[in-house]
Amino acid sequence: SNFQIWKLQIMAKLWREKVLGMALGTDTCPITSLSIPGTTTTVPRAHRIIQDSISDALLLKTEMHTTTKDLFNALLSIHQTSNLASTFYIFQQLFNPAWSRGSAISEHITLLHTLEACLVRMKFMVDIRLLAFVLLNSLPKTPEWNMFTSSIINTVEDSKLTFDAVET
Repeated sequence: SNFQIWKLQIMAKLWREKVLGMALGTDTCPITSLSIPGTTTTVPRAHRIIQDSISDALLLKTEMHTTTKDLFNALLSIHQTSNLASTFYIFQQLFNPAWSRGSAISEHITLLHTLEACLVRMKFMVDIRLLAFVLLNSLPKTPEWNMFTSSIINTVEDSKLTFDAVET
């Protein structure tokens, strides 16, 4: 999504500028633009970098957040709130996957991990055994893959049947 791309880009920029800790709340002493030769403003650099990278609408919506950490957390909260429609479509993608031999199995597994991570961010935990069944069910219905599925469900102990166990 655009937000995920923005988040990665802004975190990389904050890291390059050595102020990522301000946004994450791990640094308590702000590095201000006073430390940049030729400037006189006292607005923390990290805060300014974030403000410069968001839309005017988001800037207005987040103007009350005066610390970099609060601003960054507010932006994360705005974009990562759970939404019933989004949650439904992510669950739909998770439960209706079908791996075709047109792509690598690793890409298919990555997709399932990504969908699960999206749900976790939206505060929906997915049982690891359920994910194992989703992965097994998404495999092609060929003799080769049917034998693989059968061997997994007949040899792995019930308590050890997890997504990771099936993946490996």
